[in-house]
Amino acid sequence: MHTRNNYTDLILAQYDEKRRNARYSLDERRARVYDKCPEIENLDRKVARESFDRAKRSLLADDPNALEGLEEDNRKVAALKEKLLVENGFPPDYLKIKYECDICQDRGFIGNVRCSCFKKALSELLLKDSNMSRLLEAENFDTFDASLFSNDPSHIDKSIGMTPYENIMSVLARSERFVNTFDETHGNILIYGPTGVGKTFISSCIAKALIDSSHSVLYHTAASLFSTLEEKRFGTGDKELAQKNEEHIFECDLLIIDDLGSEFYTQFTASSLFNVINERQLAGRSTIISTNLSFEKIVYNYSERTYSRICKYYDLFKIIGDDLRARS
Repeated sequence: MHTRNNYTDLILAQYDEKRRNARYSLDERRARVYDKCPEIENLDRKVARESFDRAKRSLLADDPNALEGLEEDNRKVAALKEKLLVENGFPPDYLKIKYECDICQDRGFIGNVRCSCFKKALSELLLKDSNMSRLLEAENFDTFDASLFSNDPSHIDKSIGMTPYENIMSVLARSERFVNTFDETHGNILIYGPTGVGKTFISSCIAKALIDSSHSVLYHTAASLFSTLEEKRFGTGDKELAQKNEEHIFECDLLIIDDLGSEFYTQFTASSLFNVINERQLAGRSTIISTNLSFEKIVYNYSERTYSRICKYYDLFKIIGDDLRARS
């Protein structure tokens, strides 16, 4: 796992490698051209020599006219080279350096602004490290289908006064607001409701949108979260890996803990959940928890102080309706 600075360093190193490969490939193509058409090599040598001589006169001999006409002469030579390339069976642009991204020329930036190719590379790395790459291909705001939720007035939930459709549209709007204000609010969400009503889907929608905007997101089921923390504390395996896995839990921009309550309950899980919630809140890092548990069960399983932190610092998203998976 990496921090965002690590991601940037890794991507910039990849760009350096791309530029080296582009130059190496150009050198190989140039060697093939020179071998088949020495006239082009002579032209290149002539251009280099004349450009150097003119620059030298301009700088050392204080000749203000030394560079006059150089650009036009070089254009004429370039046109002649293209003609010779085609005559010798090469494409006219064969001696032009080939970048993967012509916009930024494989630098990753246009001035001080990230190129679209850099943003794409960063999103792909963030997605890979999120534990959600396959899930987010199918579950995101673009694929959300609100028609799956009933808008029949007979299905109104009396506790919130909404149909499942009205409820999910409200949750969706609040989720989009959470994404849009993420950097300012550093908020948290508890998504609760019965099995199969779309809690994980909503988490996935938020995760995909934040990854696309270059935020680091980490997804864990409750069982895998506690297993990772347990490995760091009690494990006998790769200690360095266990340390990095634990660090990412506490340092990622958004941590998603899915299906809280499905794990095997121990005193360790209770104290670990409080620690994760508390430390991330103190650090200003956001967390989303989804659960089928009632509030009474949260208190019973994880303690009053954990429930108190959730009530104080988390927005509560209740999702109602029938099990959508039972329809498939």
